[in-house]
Amino acid sequence: MSIEKRALLDHAERCRRVAGELAHNAAARRLQSMAEEYEERAARLDDDGVDVKQSHARRCHAGDGSDREGHGGLNS
Repeated sequence: MSIEKRALLDHAERCRRVAGELAHNAAARRLQSMAEEYEERAARLDDDGVDVKQSHARRCHAGDGSDREGHGGLNS
């Protein structure tokens, strides 16, 4: 399992754990939603056949200070 996929699944697990401990329903629902998004992204890594080197290359900057993927990472 790639490092990126493991990180996404770990984030999903944390979101679900915290959501289960919250009394604030809206926040718990948002965390559940975030967990689902992380799991979907992890599943797409398998579907796309992305390996760690390709994933890293996509995250590298274009050289002009812009981000090739257009987002700030896992929490976007």
